[in-house]
Amino acid sequence: MAANDEKWELARLVSGTEHLLHRQRIRRMLADENADSFPALTPPQVHMLFTIREHGSMTIKQLAQALCVKAPAASTMVERLVEMGILTREENPADRREVFVRISPKKESLIREMERRHLQLTLDLFDKIGLEYARTWGDLCKRIQEVLAVEQGQ
Repeated sequence: MAANDEKWELARLVSGTEHLLHRQRIRRMLADENADSFPALTPPQVHMLFTIREHGSMTIKQLAQALCVKAPAASTMVERLVEMGILTREENPADRREVFVRISPKKESLIREMERRHLQLTLDLFDKIGLEYARTWGDLCKRIQEVLAVEQGQ
């Protein structure tokens, strides 16, 4: 097999595995016996919540950039989550046109529990593949993050 063909096959393998992990996390979260204690959220909404939680608070523009969506789409998603009581909006006192979005303090524990369940699949995989493979995976992830950070100018 030519080196270029091998790279394409590896790219397909990595991409396919990422999609499989993503679907498995969603499937597991929805199948959980306690899933009724969580609001009905779409995968993009869950991703949005985890992104906001990671940053603490964000403007709609920052959120849209982080999610790679247009600001009106992010604003629509935020509005739905505000209506559900999961997010809060706060005007920037210095610039009233700017609005900060945060996880509602009342829902912070819910988001923490969702994240714990989301990560549990990875922990279960670590148990199945062994700690040495898990460490190698972690090292690869760190290296990928370094490369992407350089590409993004961080």
